[in-house]
Amino acid sequence: MTSRREFLKIAIAGVAGLVVGGAAGWSLRGPGISPEKIAEYEKEIEKLRKQLAEKGVVTTTVTKTVSAAPKHEGALHVYNWSYYIQEALLDIFSQETGIPRDKIVYDVFEDPAEPFAKLEAGGSGYDVIVLPDNDAALAIRRGYVRELDKSLIPNAKFMDPNFLNPPFDPGNKYSFVYMWGTTGYSWRNDLCPEGVKTVKQIFDPNYGFLEKYKKKITMLEEAIEVVLSAKAYLGKDPNDWSDKTMEEVKEVLIKQKPYLAAYAGTSEYFQGLANGSIYVAHAYNGDIAVFKEEEHPELADKVSYGIPEEGGTKWTDNLLIPKDAPHPIAAHLFINFLLDPAVAAVNSNYIKYANPVKASQPLMEEDVLNDPIVYPPEDVQKRLWFVPVLTDEQKAKLNEVWEEVQAA
Repeated sequence: MTSRREFLKIAIAGVAGLVVGGAAGWSLRGPGISPEKIAEYEKEIEKLRKQLAEKGVVTTTVTKTVSAAPKHEGALHVYNWSYYIQEALLDIFSQETGIPRDKIVYDVFEDPAEPFAKLEAGGSGYDVIVLPDNDAALAIRRGYVRELDKSLIPNAKFMDPNFLNPPFDPGNKYSFVYMWGTTGYSWRNDLCPEGVKTVKQIFDPNYGFLEKYKKKITMLEEAIEVVLSAKAYLGKDPNDWSDKTMEEVKEVLIKQKPYLAAYAGTSEYFQGLANGSIYVAHAYNGDIAVFKEEEHPELADKVSYGIPEEGGTKWTDNLLIPKDAPHPIAAHLFINFLLDPAVAAVNSNYIKYANPVKASQPLMEEDVLNDPIVYPPEDVQKRLWFVPVLTDEQKAKLNEVWEEVQAA
């Protein structure tokens, strides 16, 4: 799902200390921000930890974990999406563990095919890699990542139960969620005042919505997202990949296609929503949050985002340790650090993405926590489903249906 990350860089393009790296594209080999800023965030984390302690919630800091764990290796190499962390956290992790900051290498990518290719080739040199759900599933299935030592990740106890035991990793043997989001629909209130309440509007020509907004609606380029939304319309289980269901999905999509402006990625639906040529877009929540806050704040009141009554996708980006990680102890400590509620709160406040650490929520800024685009209300969360884990046979069916729809 490359497109959902495409525009996060716009949201925080002012981050200092980014230098061009090697194959990874960008690398944070700081310290890249001022000591004063690092100290400011360090004080903020300590303040938040004290707030938790006053309520009887005691986090296990990296320093405490180190004292009870095998000694770390003195270095850490991380590979994550671009613009997806508050950089000061790397400096604070360095201070708390004693790992020299120049030994913490944080490389970034734009396409998850890049880290997956490194896992496939072996010898990547990375200790922690972030992968979206289906790539994580494949990496686990093929044995590219190592089983986690939960004794080194005590802060996992703060995870929201809704993000434990994902279908691609029952028992969280190999991974923990880093950040998460949703797939739904966005619309221009001034151009489509009724908004999107049900997927019947999107898929049923007889409903009248498609005809009314013909060529003003886009669906995502990602086949699985489009197919899952069509399944919701048909009342099918997201995990139903039977021939009968896939044939029904194909028919629905072929009937819908003449009414669409395009299957569009982020850049296309950003432009369309901005200039008014697109009224409704099948979209990722993070993109729309960026659109409203950073890209086009002048349109913030005119653009909405929601999950239809039938539900929507709950996607995750996940922390994993490669099988041949050179610094596995440091990798575990870093994952534990990111799951510290105070750290998770500071991180989400900055990058505007939802984290899975339930105990972080009382510590977060209200404009992030109370933004339904970032954190859907509880009743909406009950209508979300994980992206299904696909077998090779199911992938082939998905691709076959998608190719036929594209050719229609």
